[in-house]
Amino acid sequence: MGGVTLQYETKQKVMKRVALTFYGMVLMVLAVALPAEAMAQYTYKFRDTLGTYEVRFTPASKSSRFTYSRTKPLLPHTHEIRLGTSFGGTTWDNCVAHGFDISYHGDSLDRPIDYGPTHHYTLSLDYGYWVNEWLSVGASVTYMAGLRNIFDDYTKERMMTLHEDDLSIMPIVRMAWYRRGIVQLYSSIGVGIGLNIWSRYYDGREIMHEIYCAFDLKPLGIAVGRRCFGFVEVGYGSRGLINAGFGVRINNKVR
Repeated sequence: MGGVTLQYETKQKVMKRVALTFYGMVLMVLAVALPAEAMAQYTYKFRDTLGTYEVRFTPASKSSRFTYSRTKPLLPHTHEIRLGTSFGGTTWDNCVAHGFDISYHGDSLDRPIDYGPTHHYTLSLDYGYWVNEWLSVGASVTYMAGLRNIFDDYTKERMMTLHEDDLSIMPIVRMAWYRRGIVQLYSSIGVGIGLNIWSRYYDGREIMHEIYCAFDLKPLGIAVGRRCFGFVEVGYGSRGLINAGFGVRINNKVR
C-alpha cells in the first residue's frame, strides 16, 4: 500500500508540473502575440445628476496601414510640393541659356562700353500627386532670369542692365522605378507652354516676346527622405540640365 501511495503522489506532482508548464507557455504566447497597446486600457468615470458614466480608452495601435512603411519612401495618394533651382535651363529656341551672353542690339551709345558676365537664375515650383507608389501626376512652374550689366569703359560705372525673362508652365509625370527605405529613383517628363520676354535695347524701350512649346525630360532623379526630402535631377529642358532642391509630402491619412 505504501508503494502505491508513493507512486500516486509522484504522479500527482508530475501532473502538477505539466499543468504549470502548460499554463506558463500559454501566458508567454499571449504576451508575445497580443500587442502591448491592446492590453493597455484606461478607464475613467464621470458622474452627474443623471448617473455615473464609465469610459474606456485604448491607445491606438502603431501598426496602422496609414503609417509610413519602413521599406518605402511614400504612401499612395500623397501630395508633394517641391522648390528647386537649376543650372542649364533652355530658352524659347530650345538652346541652353547658360553659356550664351545677352548682348546690346540697340542704337550705338555715345561712349565706349564694357560688358559684364551674363548670369542666369532659375527657380521652379512643382506640385505632384502620387496616384500610387510609383506614379505621380502634377505640374511645374519655372522662371528663369538672365542678367548682364553694361559699364562705362572709362569710369567703370554701370550704365544699364540687360535682362531676359523666361516663364514656363508644364504638366509633369514622374515614374518611380526604385523605392527603398527613404530613397526613391525616378524619371520624369513634362510638356507645356513657355513665354520668353526680352528687350531689343533701343534705349531699353522696345519689348519683344516669344511663345513656345516648353518641355522637360529628366531620365534620372533621386529623392531622399519621407515627409521632408531633398532631390537632384539630371536631364534636359526648361528645368535645367541639373535641377536640385527640397520638398515636402502631405498625406491626410498619416497618423
